Formats: sequence, C-alpha cells, structure tokens
Amino acid sequence: LEFAVQMSCQGCADAVRAALDAAPDVKLLELRPQEQSVLVETTAEAERVRELLENSGCRAVLKGMGGSSEAPPGGAAVAALGGPGGVRGLVRFLQLSPGRCLVDGALSGLPPGPHGLHIHEFGDLSDPCN
Repeated sequence: LEFAVQMSCQGCADAVRAALDAAPDVKLLELRPQEQSVLVETTAEAERVRELLENSGCRAVLKGMGGSSEAPPGGAAVAALGGPGGVRGLVRFLQLSPGRCLVDGALSGLPPGPHGLHIHEFGDLSDPCN
C-alpha cells in the first residue's frame, strides 16, 4: 500500500515510523518525508493502516494499492479536475472487487459552503449533467 502522509518535519516521520513499528502485520518498506510518501507491505486492510498512520498525528490518504497473485484483478483510474475560478483537484478510483470501488481525492479553490459531486460512469458529458 502507498499512502500520501502529511509529514512536515523529521519528528513527523519518526512518529509515523513508530506508529507502524507497533503493528506486527505492517512492514515499512519506504518512508520518504520530503515526498510525503509511505510505502508498506501488509496483510491488514488499507483503512487499518491509514488509522495507524493518522494515530501518529499526520493526515494520511491511500494513493495506491498493489496486490498478490491470489488477488482478483482490479482497475484504477485518475481524474484531474479543473474549472472556472481556480477550482482544481485530483480524484482516484480503485476497483477493489466487482461491486466495490474506492474513491479518494482532494479539491481546492471552492468557496466555503456545501458542494455536490457526481460521477459519470462512462465519462459521457453529451447530456450536460441533466
């Protein structure tokens, strides 16, 4: 599993390392504070690893997921978003099983207040979101 982890100093990286070292089923492969990236090998669920990372005091988001030869094949996609007024974002889709898709992303440049987001299954925008 690869996570983006907000590490702003060496103390953050040390806290992340300590949080993962406490979990016997999680093996730290790479810790790159400059790139704010953590790569682990584990039999634990991604959500459990994310919770371990966030217990260090750093915010974490799943970036990617590998698999094993026994794992069912899945797909992945990334959508780079841009809009008027400097709205930008990145949304990642990871097919975990035939009926389950993990959607993760971040948007910036939106004014405060509630906003909605919808996904076009096939990317067809010919009917303008009606």
